[in-house]
Amino acid sequence: MSVKNGWYPVYRASQILGLSKETLFQYRDDGTLKLGPHYRAFKDTFSRDSYRWNVAAVKQHLQKQGLLKEVPASLYNVAS
Repeated sequence: MSVKNGWYPVYRASQILGLSKETLFQYRDDGTLKLGPHYRAFKDTFSRDSYRWNVAAVKQHLQKQGLLKEVPASLYNVAS
């Protein structure tokens, strides 16, 4: 699965954010993160586990909520 305009698959988003994919799923399921701005389906999405994540929006939102520390910008540039 490739990156599309800043939207990352869960395994890559979790690496960049320093969170487990289970934590991302928990935030998704409990409403902390919202469908649309934080995660969404693309045409090749076949299940909720294959949604892509807007890492920049997730980072900003979780930091504002006090749920995430600073993420180094260099992590965004590592090949996925």
